[in-house]
Amino acid sequence: VLLFCALLPSVASGQYYDWGRSPQGMRWMQAKLPSGKVVFPDYYSDNAARVARYLDTIRPSISYGFEYAPLKMPVVLHTENFVANGMAMWAPKRIELEMIPDAQPFAEPWLKHLVTHEYRHAVQYGNLYRRFMKGLGYVLGQQAGFVSSVLVPVWFLEGDAVMAETQMSSFGRGLQPSFTMHYRALGDEILRSRNPDKWFCGSYKDYVPSHYELGFQLVSYADRRYDEYIGASITRYTSDYPILIFTTQLALNKYYGTSTRQLFRETFSSLNELWDSLPDTGNSPRVVSPPVKIYTTYSHPLYVNDSTLLVLKEDYDRASRFVEIDLHSGQERTVCYTGPVSTRPVFRNGTVVWTEYRQSTVWEQKVDSRLCVMQYGDDRYRQEASFGDGVLYPVLTDDGDLAFVRYHYDGHYSVELHPRERGPLRTHFDESVSLHGLAWDDLTQCFYYIA
Repeated sequence: VLLFCALLPSVASGQYYDWGRSPQGMRWMQAKLPSGKVVFPDYYSDNAARVARYLDTIRPSISYGFEYAPLKMPVVLHTENFVANGMAMWAPKRIELEMIPDAQPFAEPWLKHLVTHEYRHAVQYGNLYRRFMKGLGYVLGQQAGFVSSVLVPVWFLEGDAVMAETQMSSFGRGLQPSFTMHYRALGDEILRSRNPDKWFCGSYKDYVPSHYELGFQLVSYADRRYDEYIGASITRYTSDYPILIFTTQLALNKYYGTSTRQLFRETFSSLNELWDSLPDTGNSPRVVSPPVKIYTTYSHPLYVNDSTLLVLKEDYDRASRFVEIDLHSGQERTVCYTGPVSTRPVFRNGTVVWTEYRQSTVWEQKVDSRLCVMQYGDDRYRQEASFGDGVLYPVLTDDGDLAFVRYHYDGHYSVELHPRERGPLRTHFDESVSLHGLAWDDLTQCFYYIA
């Protein structure tokens, strides 16, 4: 019997999943498209249709500069995670999108930004999974695609995707002033060392811009410098000769007579020359924070009185926290530690309100945004769970009433006012509108928002 069973044909398949789980109570649906299928919760069909339209619209042009079209990859939509992100992965090959828009405003709709960026990764993988690597796929399965993508540096993969999303928008991420601000501040310092590895690998002491920012500058400069898209040559060489491992360096040397280090120096020499030619606007503000030895971020300053600021402070050593800064002496006192802040704090009449991310203890893809309140002087705060999930951009009116934006998991926003003497008032917005800020004006007695 054992011999007979051994002669029977059999197939065993194995996969691994490495990006968290959504709540088990969700019911999933799928829509089949020319570009692949979209998998989404049953309550999210309208925005899933928007994602499908974006995929079909950009498909003819998303592979610009490359030899081959994007791979057919299923797109999975996660709808209950406030940490906005996306991922294109092998084994199993898929694109996963976090659909809740980023709290920071973008110059294009979040869904379009996300789809364009991750679909460009599908183009990269489609051009890496060719020739030798595709043959290897018959032995290793989709792991062969994973191996080919590992051989290409992350600055190229992400920089190319940022360039694609920027080219497909009116004023995309790569053109935002905030995207180059840190490099402008560094100036010639970035070229002082002969070895640029710090700017590629990061640092636990100094702030180093991400591979998105670095990669966009390198890829876009090379595109202008050589009047040819370098991505096609890099992916073709990698798919032909993966056994050489250092395929990006070899391709740059073979086709363009350069190297990563030389490309880095040429890029930032050109950028510094451009930035130095711009008019000097001066720097009029006065620094009030005490000296620091490691990279530190002070954000969202709140004016308490003539001598005191309440500021959110973050660094590489400790969790984020509120600190008091004495405007006269520059001395600093820690008020309380916070969780990860999702939207900025507001101070009024002795009360501070803000929102924080709260992750489910069971489901990794369920991350809420909850309201937090602190009475100034108590040195502690409480989470107001009674207001529920999805709270963003809280404000306090002149009467002390609370208002905020709420995101609903089906994809629409609402603005809610919670007066102390009566029930809440709500204004709902269409699913095509995303809100990125809320403010109250005492003079006009009106709410204002960015949409």
